[in-house]
Amino acid sequence: MIRAMALRARYICTHALTCLCIFLILSLSSENAARAENYTPTGVWEHANKRIRVQILPCGETLCGKIVWFMWPNDSDGLPLVDFKNKNPAKRSRPLLGLTILWNLRHTGENTWTGGRIYNPDDGKYYMARMSIENDGTLRVRAYVIIPALGETLIWTRIR
Repeated sequence: MIRAMALRARYICTHALTCLCIFLILSLSSENAARAENYTPTGVWEHANKRIRVQILPCGETLCGKIVWFMWPNDSDGLPLVDFKNKNPAKRSRPLLGLTILWNLRHTGENTWTGGRIYNPDDGKYYMARMSIENDGTLRVRAYVIIPALGETLIWTRIR
């Protein structure tokens, strides 16, 4: 009788432990899936200056980004903002809204994309770019010349 009770108790403990293990595995799997989903840069991000928002999306095998919102979308004459600081005179009349300013970013590691280019309409210059998503969900965009040490990092915040 004692032996039967001991076997039953052992069976219950083993069964409970198995259920607990399955529960933990499923919980961790769903948490990792949710975390992986949150750590994609595709979506709309507010630039560090809070004046523009950029939508990052797949462009073939790389990522690109375009301006989709301005705090002040028009100039002092009420006309849509244009790329008037571009070094190429032929491009100075193109609208900034919808302009692709980020391209060719390749996924190179966990939460990291490199090898891209970024255009800054504020100074009309092109820079090399890389980006990474931090644990807090912000996007670190590094714009630089020649080597990353010669650049600036901007923190973008996800809007959606």
